[in-house]
Amino acid sequence: MSKITKLVFLFFIIHPLHAQDFSKIDIDLDNLSFQNTIIPLQELNNAFPKNINVLVRLSAAHHFLSEETNDKKIEKLNMKKALKYIVEAMSIDSTNAEVHKWYAVSYGKSVESQSIRKQIESSQIIEFHCLQAIEKLPSDPFCYNIMGQWHYRLADISPLSRRLAAIIFEEPPKGSFEMAEYFLKKSLELEPDYIGTYYWLGKTYDKLDRPDKKLSLFKIAIDLPRPYKREELMYKDIVKQLKNKS
Repeated sequence: MSKITKLVFLFFIIHPLHAQDFSKIDIDLDNLSFQNTIIPLQELNNAFPKNINVLVRLSAAHHFLSEETNDKKIEKLNMKKALKYIVEAMSIDSTNAEVHKWYAVSYGKSVESQSIRKQIESSQIIEFHCLQAIEKLPSDPFCYNIMGQWHYRLADISPLSRRLAAIIFEEPPKGSFEMAEYFLKKSLELEPDYIGTYYWLGKTYDKLDRPDKKLSLFKIAIDLPRPYKREELMYKDIVKQLKNKS
């Protein structure tokens, strides 16, 4: 199971909670049984309010519940809950590595379907929290992946959107395909089994006019697990592009 789709939490337990309080929950999280974690986590949240260990796990569980459903209403509900819990965690400790990581994830997802203007406005927030998480968790592939996508998306925006960014910001956020390659390759080194990294790195090589590298990555990617609907869509696009090249 990919480290990006499998949850690995650092224990930063604060008394009176102990590691054993999370043992069954973390097994369910690692096995992608997210629904099984919600009730015990809510019970812990009621018993120990304002506990970052609980809030981070609640945010992560709701994020992945939003990723695995095909029901738009359920997706939106879980997305809002994921952001709510991590915002609460951020208000308690804005320096915690896992808080930075899951804030970047939840906040980033919350603006995905919004206007280009809103996405550009939000990009600096996502960048800040990703880089903070990378500094504190240098062996975690998740935020390297997000930063790779961040650079790709900003580098790929239309000329009209670039002009809009110049109006909104004194110094507009800048992305580059070269930096997208750097972060995605780093993510791939740390986690070689996640289809999403191959997908975004392949798209990056396409923009860098290196189609052979893209195709070699896509040929590996088609055999990798597709845990959520997002990865299933990537898989379909990869298959389509490989067929067009055959």
